Amino acid sequence: MNSRSISVLITFLAASLLSGAVQAALQGRDLDGDAATFEAYYDTVLDITWLGDANYARTSGYDADGTMAWSEAKTWTANLSIYDAVNGITYDNWRLPAISPVNGVNFNLSYRTDGSSDLGYNITSPGSELAYMYHVNMGNPGYYTPEGTVSDCFSSGLPCTSYDPITFFSGGYYGVGPFWSGTQFFNPGDAFPIPYDEAWAFGMHDGGQVAGSEFNTFGAWAVSPGDVAAVPEADAWAMLLAGFGLVGAMARCRRG
Repeated sequence: MNSRSISVLITFLAASLLSGAVQAALQGRDLDGDAATFEAYYDTVLDITWLGDANYARTSGYDADGTMAWSEAKTWTANLSIYDAVNGITYDNWRLPAISPVNGVNFNLSYRTDGSSDLGYNITSPGSELAYMYHVNMGNPGYYTPEGTVSDCFSSGLPCTSYDPITFFSGGYYGVGPFWSGTQFFNPGDAFPIPYDEAWAFGMHDGGQVAGSEFNTFGAWAVSPGDVAAVPEADAWAMLLAGFGLVGAMARCRRG
C-alpha cells in the first residue's frame, strides 16, 4: 500500500467518524465527571445543547416547583451558569428554547392539528425547538392526531409520553406541564406588531403549541447554542486508533 492509499484510508476513517456524529439525534455530554450519567444532551439537528434536567430551576434550589412567569424564566436562563467539572469550564450562554414560524416566514395562528400551523398539534418543524424535541427526538404523539381525533393512547388513559433521556419533574397534566419558549407572541395583523403580553409555550404533556399570558407560571428548560463539552464517541475513537495503527503497520512493512 503506497502513501496515497494510506492517505485515502485515513480520509475515509475521518469521514466515517463525522457521519456517525451527524446521524445521532441526541449526544450525551458528561459535565460532572461521572461517565455513567449525562448532564446535557447535544441536538445535532437543532445545533443546541439541552440540560439533561428539564426542571433544573427546581432541583438547583432556584424555585420551589420550577415553574415561573415568562420574564422570570428568561431571567433565570440568562443568568444560569453550569460548571463542567470534566473540562474545567463554566457555561453561561443559556436561554429558553426558541419557536419560529413553521412556514419559515410568518406565524400562522389558525388552529390546526396536522402540524401546518404554529397554533395546534403535531408540529415537527425544527423551527419549534420544543416541538421537535417532543415529537421527533422523543417520538411522542400529540393529544390530537393530524386528522383531529384524540390519539388512542390519550383516549384510553394509557401512558402516552416518554421523556427519555431527559429528566422531567412531576406536576401538571400527565406528570409534566407546559414549558415556556423564549419567543414573544405578536399580532401578525398589525402593520407594527404590538406584543399582547403573551409568549409561545409548548405542552410537554400533550404536544400542543399555544400562546400563553406571560403571567402564567410554566416550566423553564435551559438550552445553550451549539455544542458544549463535545467529546468524540467511543466507537469514533476506536476507528481513529485503528486507522493510526494501520498506518503504523504499513510504515513498518515499508521499512522492512
